[in-house]
Amino acid sequence: MFSVYDGPDANCVLLSTRQRLVESLFEVFLENEAVLKNVTTYEALLGAVEAEPSVNFVLIDLDFSNGILGHFDQLRQFRDYAPDKPTILLSEDFEANEYGTHRQVLGDVSLRVPVLHAALELALLQAPINNLNWIDRQNVDPHTWIFEDCSKYQGEAVWH
Repeated sequence: MFSVYDGPDANCVLLSTRQRLVESLFEVFLENEAVLKNVTTYEALLGAVEAEPSVNFVLIDLDFSNGILGHFDQLRQFRDYAPDKPTILLSEDFEANEYGTHRQVLGDVSLRVPVLHAALELALLQAPINNLNWIDRQNVDPHTWIFEDCSKYQGEAVWH
């Protein structure tokens, strides 16, 4: 088992078409008696999450299709569809592992590829905490300021 992660059994879905990444993550999850299912499209990801409510982590490889910009709209749609699923983003373009919340609109934790075993374990610990924060933020207080589409309002805060 993981040496630090002692949460619920990890039941994960990985969105990736990169065989090397899939195989390396499968090996880590198998060694730790955790479940990892691989899908290759966002449609299959939505289907897997819907078909298996016990999925408690989603890992998304951003490098199989134009990096984070190529995934932006689909990531936002997925976060709206399944806000309660801790989401871990994977990319070779990340300069470092990020366990904070600055990419929270897209995912809960960001890991640099190749993914180190210890980094994955920390991500499994931190992603649910960040995800609770994300869920709390979705219940927006009507008296708070939010920013809408900057091109429409030229970055002005809009009262809702």
